[in-house]
Amino acid sequence: MQAIIRETLANALLKMPALVDTYQQRDPLFAAQAIHWLGELEKAMQQLRLPLAAMLAVNDGYRDPLLPGERLPSRKAQAATASLALNHAQDEARRLIAGIDAQFDLWREKLAQFLAIATQKTPIPLPPTEPREAWLATVWRQLDVNGDTQGMYRYLNAAMPASDRLYLLNELLTNLLGV
Repeated sequence: MQAIIRETLANALLKMPALVDTYQQRDPLFAAQAIHWLGELEKAMQQLRLPLAAMLAVNDGYRDPLLPGERLPSRKAQAATASLALNHAQDEARRLIAGIDAQFDLWREKLAQFLAIATQKTPIPLPPTEPREAWLATVWRQLDVNGDTQGMYRYLNAAMPASDRLYLLNELLTNLLGV
């Protein structure tokens, strides 16, 4: 599940440079595009049941308290508020990705150690062209047969959701087998 969250956030952040360009060009559509981006990210976070969705909720008529006290033209105020909202959302998304990456680093290390030991007795078959997910699930199940590594296998099964385990297994096997 963390892999899905990470990829969703990373894909959303890939759209930020275009929004920044729009802002720097003082495009009058910037605020609308920023609100659309925030709304799309909010929907995605709601589907994943993340608290970030609540932070992203866009309130009509909201004016960020960090804006200067003097009266700004409406379009400038909208652009400034949208820019601040984007910055907050981007910072929070990056924070979540960093947390997931830290967790994945720990799991990746343990999974790599497990693979190094388990594959000495149970070779990994080369993957078929499609479907890769089925092959990964089969490889994972085959790694359970070694009595020396069953404790670690069960630990990894309990510690990681299946989707995250297969995500990291795919990454490690790609590095290991070069496929």
